Amino acid sequence: MARLDLTDYRNTTTGEGVDLDTLIRTVLLAAVFLVLWISFRPFVNLGEPPDLAEAGQGNLVNQVGYLVLFLTLACWSLAHQPARLLELVRPILVASLFWILMSVLHSWEPALAGRRFILTLIAIAIAGMAMLLPKNVRHFADVMAAVVLVVLVLCYLGVLLAPSLSIHQSTDVVEPELAGDWRGLFAHKNDASAVMALFVFMGLFVGRVRSATLGGAIAVLALVFLIFTHSKTSIAMLPVVMIVSAIMTRVRSRVFGIAVALSGIVLFNLISLGSLYFEPLRNFLDLVLADATFTGRTDVWQFVLDHIKERPILGYGFWTFWGSPEVVYGMGGYAVWANTAGHAHNGFLDIALTIGIPGAILVVLWLVVYPLADFYKAPRDPYAGPLAMLFLRVCLFMAYESCFEAMLLKEGGASLFLFAATFGLRFLSVSRVAR
Repeated sequence: MARLDLTDYRNTTTGEGVDLDTLIRTVLLAAVFLVLWISFRPFVNLGEPPDLAEAGQGNLVNQVGYLVLFLTLACWSLAHQPARLLELVRPILVASLFWILMSVLHSWEPALAGRRFILTLIAIAIAGMAMLLPKNVRHFADVMAAVVLVVLVLCYLGVLLAPSLSIHQSTDVVEPELAGDWRGLFAHKNDASAVMALFVFMGLFVGRVRSATLGGAIAVLALVFLIFTHSKTSIAMLPVVMIVSAIMTRVRSRVFGIAVALSGIVLFNLISLGSLYFEPLRNFLDLVLADATFTGRTDVWQFVLDHIKERPILGYGFWTFWGSPEVVYGMGGYAVWANTAGHAHNGFLDIALTIGIPGAILVVLWLVVYPLADFYKAPRDPYAGPLAMLFLRVCLFMAYESCFEAMLLKEGGASLFLFAATFGLRFLSVSRVAR
């Protein structure tokens, strides 16, 4: 099979000098992930009322920025063996995108759903092309270490120098009850916490591939920031991912390893969604948890499950349910706050709600199940192993986090990194090089 740059283990150093090709690859790779995590609108002032027009039409700067990044990467990829991208276009991806397109066409707001679908396609394409940029594993580690440190420094500087823009305040228009929770340059503490958990995994990866000191510093800085976000979900899922990934690495049976990983998703959804239907489970949660409603999420989950039943095949249209006039004003008597939520607080439910149950199954196969299988096909040598482990932990974390937050196919840094991890495992699984 064709050798892919990301899995070039024969040249494990980036060289003392930096040639033009390496410089271009470095700049592009850094640009992708800086845009991914810093975005075009960092340090949002949550004390100002949200722009309703922007919520419907999307942020123009964001859209133009991602389009420019996409076109730049497309030009580079066309000059560097674009056929390698065909390895990523597997049937499950095509089927998932086709089903999303069908939901767009049958949406109650086709224009809005179409715009968001196009942005998602651009994000997927950027993630795929980004995996062609590294010259080798150590080059990838070097660039990612630099990018992550830049983001961490900006987040800490924000907390120190501009706390009103980096820490949730009691004056926030939405969710003032989060006052005191760190969010850094991100718009919400849940976004910050998810990225910080991913940075912990990145630090462990850098520690194994490049420098234990540098990697340890990244992991510690990210972990401290994660703790101060006070995000219970991300903090709880971090050790779970570490345990499950360790088990998957040690078991020889691919079927057993995948079953262990998927059992976590089943268990978390059973605990959360099952409490709506099984009274013994609900009573047990009342005894062991301070808040058995999972901070009011049970109202939203019940609201979503009832509406999935109404449009189970194609859903309400790709990301066109929440915030729509039909939901906010037409379903106001349903629950105290469920109809005004920004998402389902469960990524699996959100996908089923917006693109239907068949679409949700396809997306879960593409973003969760297939990557787990690819992990077992990836080489286990000292260079590919740490990279495969990084991508595996990203996929596991996003899947487990999605049991309580809407992370799958969501706009933003964490989800685009999930696409990259999925494609990275795919590249590793189909690449064979002389060692």
